[in-house]
Amino acid sequence: MKGKKGDKVRNIMAFGLDMAGQLLFPSMDEQAFAQVLVDALQHNAGVVQHLTGITTQGASFKGDIEREILDVGDPRLAGWTFLVNEKDSQRKDLARVIKPLAEHRKMADPRQPLLYHGEPAEEWQDWIVENYLALQLEGHKVPQYILILGGPDQVPFGFQSVLNTLAKVGRVCFDPPNGLDELRQYVNKVIRLETASEPTVTRDIVMFAPDAGPQDPTFYSRQYMVEPLAGHIRDSLGFPVHTLLGYEATKKNLKKSLEDSKPALVYTASHGLGAIKEPEKFQRAYNGAICCQQAGQLTIEDLYSAKDVPLDRPFLEGAVFFQFACFGYGTPAESDYAHWLKGVPERYTKADFVAALPKRLLAHPHGPIGYIGHLDTAFLQAFTDADDPDIPDRWHARIAPFVSAVDRLLEVQPSGLSLHDMSGIYSVCNAQITNTYDSQQRGKLVWNPKKKARFLDTWIRRNDAQNYMVFGDPGARLRIPAV
Repeated sequence: MKGKKGDKVRNIMAFGLDMAGQLLFPSMDEQAFAQVLVDALQHNAGVVQHLTGITTQGASFKGDIEREILDVGDPRLAGWTFLVNEKDSQRKDLARVIKPLAEHRKMADPRQPLLYHGEPAEEWQDWIVENYLALQLEGHKVPQYILILGGPDQVPFGFQSVLNTLAKVGRVCFDPPNGLDELRQYVNKVIRLETASEPTVTRDIVMFAPDAGPQDPTFYSRQYMVEPLAGHIRDSLGFPVHTLLGYEATKKNLKKSLEDSKPALVYTASHGLGAIKEPEKFQRAYNGAICCQQAGQLTIEDLYSAKDVPLDRPFLEGAVFFQFACFGYGTPAESDYAHWLKGVPERYTKADFVAALPKRLLAHPHGPIGYIGHLDTAFLQAFTDADDPDIPDRWHARIAPFVSAVDRLLEVQPSGLSLHDMSGIYSVCNAQITNTYDSQQRGKLVWNPKKKARFLDTWIRRNDAQNYMVFGDPGARLRIPAV
């Protein structure tokens, strides 16, 4: 809406519902939100400056490597490796199970993976120089695809975000007591599908987006993310698109659509459940579940969760699942926003964990090959402006990384390559925040409402971009039938 002088009053909106169906983060006036961030800049500048140094180094290095290789979309030419925690008690077992995939990807020496030694964040830059970039100095190819083996207790989420700016990164981890067997099933599935005579998927695409009305961010994700993406996929890329939007985006319809078809890509945009007040066992089972269209108060019956994935028959075999939702990829123990924003819970849960839905999907021996999702909460303003959504260019800077991700997936590029533009935004926004801090320290920055709003947008885009991640082998790609 507009003030008396015609100035827009923007509300910042975030996705994510608790079990009471309430927004985890109530909408907040833009200027008030921006002022909180400006006040917190001094305290948090050191962390951002450190990350800027790492990601800038990674971005420049990545460009050099890409000029040397023949095809960055081919993991065998670009180089593929896996990474484990040196002290992981299952390290030898993980290496043994992943060996067939390493050989399939033409890994130079499966006995020599990258090793994470438990370094704290302030030493990640040293790790990159000494353990990754140094490979080139030693005469080895620096692998551009990295598969992390193990949960965030072994290799932190933040470390994965940083690696994403240097390489194409994915992660797989499955729960005991069957974790190694499920990893073996995933490895066998990827190899089997890539060497099969024909694709298992059709050319169909499923797009799913509930809509709780203009007061809710799902109104905008439905109208200004999923609808234009569906039109782009259908009209520009030439794929049949089945949409479940608004009142049609129920759990019943989603289950039927996914179980009765063989789509190449499933793209959902919704609230994700953030049951931060519930016991840890409940969170691990349901956090990140898709909050479907509901008629009344949110209940478990309105959630599409890991428990809804059938294991007694093929389900989305060979597909990629892209979930735009809070906590869809996982839940960090500590909020990324608590040290910036007052009133935000400092802790969500006892320990970081990957969500149950992506693990269930990829552990399925006849299920998807890849999953892309979001860690922590996601903000509406990361992909559109709620006060000016009908801008002439629908593929503007905010929505562009989602368009490029879909384009690369349907161009049968590896899933890890789909987040190339997203990781670039993370690097650029880190640099912009650091430059803002430097200008402030030099006394050259005079804050006004416009500059505060720009800083807020940069901060939101940075935090959102760092939290999109691949679950699964980053070298895995769709195989889609020709027209």
